[in-house]
Amino acid sequence: MIFMRRIKWGVLVASALLMMNSCIFNAEVEHKINRTVLVYIGADNNLSNTANSNIYSMNSCISSGMDNYNLLVFVDRRDVAPALLHVHNFKIDTVAKFPERDSSDPVLLREVIDNVLENWKAEHYGLVMWSHGTGWLPTDKLHFVAPNMKYAPRRAFSWEDHKGQTPPYSCMELDGLVEAIPDNVFDFIVFDACYMGNVEVAYALRNKAQEIVSSCYEIVSYGFPYHIVTRDLLNGNVLKSCNEFYNYYNSMSGWEKMAGISLVNTEGLDSLARCFRKIISGYEGRIDSIDTSNIQCFDRFDHHVFFDLEDLLVKMGTDRELMNEFRLQLDKCVPFKISTPSIFPGDREEIPVNSYCGMSIYIPLAAYEASGLNAEYRKTEWSDYTGY
Repeated sequence: MIFMRRIKWGVLVASALLMMNSCIFNAEVEHKINRTVLVYIGADNNLSNTANSNIYSMNSCISSGMDNYNLLVFVDRRDVAPALLHVHNFKIDTVAKFPERDSSDPVLLREVIDNVLENWKAEHYGLVMWSHGTGWLPTDKLHFVAPNMKYAPRRAFSWEDHKGQTPPYSCMELDGLVEAIPDNVFDFIVFDACYMGNVEVAYALRNKAQEIVSSCYEIVSYGFPYHIVTRDLLNGNVLKSCNEFYNYYNSMSGWEKMAGISLVNTEGLDSLARCFRKIISGYEGRIDSIDTSNIQCFDRFDHHVFFDLEDLLVKMGTDRELMNEFRLQLDKCVPFKISTPSIFPGDREEIPVNSYCGMSIYIPLAAYEASGLNAEYRKTEWSDYTGY
């Protein structure tokens, strides 16, 4: 009897150990998530319906074979309280609700990021910023850039309606964006928003992600074709996402056949800035009077603010040796860039694209001094470091 009890006790102990090992193993499998991607959608504006269709497009290609990935979507739409959604296995689950908040508030962006980092842990993280956008431009200067532009609502990044108030909208400034996004957490940041492909924006975010995807000009309102690119974003293949974005819109017809996209390697931005500073130091006092009529421009604003970075230096007559050095750094910094031949083809405001280096830049013209825009520009990290 004693012998049998020992056997039974031994079996029980062995069984318990196996159960413990099984639990530990399952916990490791359960928490071993390869990548969590957060899509932050600021759509409490005229993009509200587009946000819905984009979320459904993401959901259409997240099958049971994607169990090693998390896709979280924060969305703020018109007349709907903000929510954090988990998109998985052809399902959309609401995992967090928020009281009515301003999605252009960087404090809310940080709260959402912290929530995802705490509750959806992974080995890698990606961030998609989805909304309207006008790059580094401060909100209170947009009236100077586009005083009569009815077709382009005024915004910096993101844009939320505030009808009956002055101004009737709010935006997220570049400084707020920098403060909200933690350093060295995300592998990539994708801007599904217009005009975010500035060297000023990329330089300000150089410590926020290893790669930044953006466009130097406007993006068709539907945005990225998420039914095609979602799996690649979850796999961290942003280069393929860039190609698919371009191919999708390049296959269109009419004015929708427009797409400019670039992939920036942030590790090279400091070297690019040093090279730019070296070039600019020889042109002090002459930049503000440069003729911009023959420099590649990407915007339809009354006062143009987004010019091709490389084309600016070429039209300035940069020394050949310095220009070659700059191009070498630019190629390292922007390993991929591509654009259709024109912006809004066939439209009366069509813009031919003869130069697309993958990043745009502002030119602080003397004519813009009185507006205060140049003074605001000098506050950017890019201007401060390069002396431009």
